Amino acid sequence: MKKTLLILPLLAALLLAAMAPAAAAAADDRLQISFKGKVRWVESLATFALLADDGKKYHPVKKLPRAYEKDDLAVVVEGVLRPDLVGSRMYGPALEVQQITRVDKYVSPEEWEAVRLLLLRMQAFNDKNLGQLQAIDIMAGKLTREQFLSWLEGWGSFTLHYVEAVSIAGPRPAGPTIEGICLYSRARENSMAISGDVQFAMMKFSLAKDGGKWRFTATEGYRPDPDRDITEVAAGYLEKAKERFGTTDLAAAAKK
Repeated sequence: MKKTLLILPLLAALLLAAMAPAAAAAADDRLQISFKGKVRWVESLATFALLADDGKKYHPVKKLPRAYEKDDLAVVVEGVLRPDLVGSRMYGPALEVQQITRVDKYVSPEEWEAVRLLLLRMQAFNDKNLGQLQAIDIMAGKLTREQFLSWLEGWGSFTLHYVEAVSIAGPRPAGPTIEGICLYSRARENSMAISGDVQFAMMKFSLAKDGGKWRFTATEGYRPDPDRDITEVAAGYLEKAKERFGTTDLAAAAKK
């Protein structure tokens, strides 16, 4: 009887030891993923699921937020695969959704980095601080202060309104470059004009890692529709800014 009592704890310990590697492996299999896709109402399962643009299907572990329970709604999703959760009635692999965002409101990490750099650029212009500009813009390295002030030509109150990374359709790891467009405005300093002293402008930009830090490598003027007045074009981008950033002044969005 005593031998039996001694053997039972030993068997339990051996079973736990055998299960531990399997549990660790299951935890290791929990892969962090992100994708662009659509919400799908699956009639046969009476649930809302997710269909990625590459055709892969996912079954949310929990119900999606009510605002996202709309069939065919375009979304960007970040989550963790849960291979430890399986069942016979599943749309696809179990997915623990960590974040879900409508495509028209999604701002990628690359775009936030571009916003940060562009705000520094606007601030350098407003402060007439050539050193600050040169710290983030490779092309400004040889610019003299006289050339810098001539470039500004009496403009001030630079405001960043909209940023879009044009080469990004969904979330992805930060690559070696970020390319995009932005809308900003500037105002004439000491202007006595009642109107016409504020001007909208658009710019294409390229960012690259230089010494471990993002810096501008190229900038140029941009007009998506040369036949339309820039004020009309800007109005459309200001509406997009409200949708994606919740504001038309990205300095305010960056502080959130």
